[in-house]
Formats: sequence, structure tokens, C-alpha cells
Amino acid sequence: CDLVVRISLITFITFIHLMTLQIRLMKKEDIPLLAKVYVYVYKQLSIGENWTIPAAKRLLNYWFTKQPDLAFVALINKKPIGAFVAGLKPWWDGNHLNDGEIFVHPQFQKQGIGTTLSKALYTNALQKYKVVSFDAFTFKKSSFPLQWYLAQGFTISKDLVIITGNVRKILSRLQNPKS
Repeated sequence: CDLVVRISLITFITFIHLMTLQIRLMKKEDIPLLAKVYVYVYKQLSIGENWTIPAAKRLLNYWFTKQPDLAFVALINKKPIGAFVAGLKPWWDGNHLNDGEIFVHPQFQKQGIGTTLSKALYTNALQKYKVVSFDAFTFKKSSFPLQWYLAQGFTISKDLVIITGNVRKILSRLQNPKS
């Protein structure tokens, strides 16, 4: 049994060394495969967001079109396995990264790929736009990824709250305030 565990470990370590990680700016042709990864990641998270491949493609195209120089992809052996995208917003104290999406295929999570993607995006944003902050939101349902962000130096805002609303209901209440 010990021999089987050692052989399995040696096989796993050999497999890891055969993988080649590359981080680069996203290309339009990366989006179809990244959309599949995105959908798979959210299915694994099981947080109630039911992404489809067409919806994920629209989201990734949005980010790619909005800020292509802040859209990084992680590839293993030239195959996209994750990405980190963010927007840029001028603010009173300087440029802020805002919103954003980072995702890595579960098979490759907790191996430093998200951290490597983050370093690439933050370095580029600092050099090119002199950003001072990254304003984003994440899930509070589970400790991951919140604890990962907190370990990087993010803090939970004491002054802000995220609000969301159904636009039809909001408009209806604005048009009929007493209902």
C-alpha cells in the first residue's frame, strides 16, 4: 500500500512538472474555451448562479471589449484554464480597478495560478494606469474565495453595502409610489 502511494505521488509530481503555465493577455479566440471553464467553475461553486456557455461568452466578450489590456488568461500547455479581468474607473483619489472576475478551473485551483494571474493584472494596472485601489465584491456564502482575498490585503468595507434590485419592480414603485 505504501509503495502504491509513493508511485502515485511520483506520477503526480511528474505530471505537474510536465505542465507549462503561461499568463498572457486574453485573445478573442480564447473566449469560447474560457466560457466553458467559467460555466464549470460556477457549477462547482453551487451558489445559485446558473451560467450557460452563451451567457459566459457574452460576459467575457464584454470584459474583453471594455478593457482588453486588463484581461489576462492562464494557459496550461497552451489551453486556457482561467482568467482575470477587471475594469478601470477614475475616482476622486486616482484610478480604481473595479468589479472584475477571476476564475480558475477547479482542477488547477490552489496551485498559485490565481495568484499569478493577480500579479500580472495588478502589475500591468499599476504601471499603465497608476491604480490606487481595487473595488470588488465576492461571495460570503463560503470562506473561499473571501479568505483568499483577505490574505492578499483586501478588507471588508465598513461603509459600503452592495445593493441590487429588479429594475421592473423599481420602476413600478417609482411610477406608483404608494403600491
